Amino acid sequence: MPKRITQIPFPGGSGQVPTGAIQFRDDWPGLFLRGDSAIPLAGTIRSLQQRLVSHPDSVVDVLLRQLGQTADIIERDVQVREEEL
Repeated sequence: MPKRITQIPFPGGSGQVPTGAIQFRDDWPGLFLRGDSAIPLAGTIRSLQQRLVSHPDSVVDVLLRQLGQTADIIERDVQVREEEL
């Protein structure tokens, strides 16, 4: 599956963008997760999925699948850069 990464110019140079809300022009604000925040989040989501796999509430299953989609994106498209190792 091909990576889906949207790259945008960051005004003011190559400074680090912090995890948090971000908005581009008139678009809705969204949530930006730096890789160093996203990678542990994917692990947390996968751990929850494993622990709650047999949960009796069907809503829990739906919610875990939604979180799993976020973990899928992180695992597919977010990588640790070589210089950060």
